[in-house]
Amino acid sequence: MRLLNKTIYLAAKKLRQWGYHFNEDTDLRILAMKKKIQHLGGKIEFKIEHYPDGSWVAESVNVDGIITGGKNTKEVTSTIRDAVFAYFEIPPHLCNDTVLRADNEPITLKQHVYV
Repeated sequence: MRLLNKTIYLAAKKLRQWGYHFNEDTDLRILAMKKKIQHLGGKIEFKIEHYPDGSWVAESVNVDGIITGGKNTKEVTSTIRDAVFAYFEIPPHLCNDTVLRADNEPITLKQHVYV
């Protein structure tokens, strides 16, 4: 199932580059997700823990049930977006990264260092 979803996501991304529109901004599932996020103050916050082997885990601090992770930090942002889309049950063809954030918004990561 994961491979199928990834294939659909990548195919939809390529179709967008060629000018096809899936009308994500008017889809009721996307609108419901945006409304819920707006109700949370316009953002979903994550606590990200990095481990010595390069792996990481991100867990939402204001939405129960969103947790994800990876083996390296190169794809933190895209993996977190994927987890948010999965949480809201957004089909892979509608998972357009621009739906969740504008191009010019900074990314803020919180990290704790303990002794």
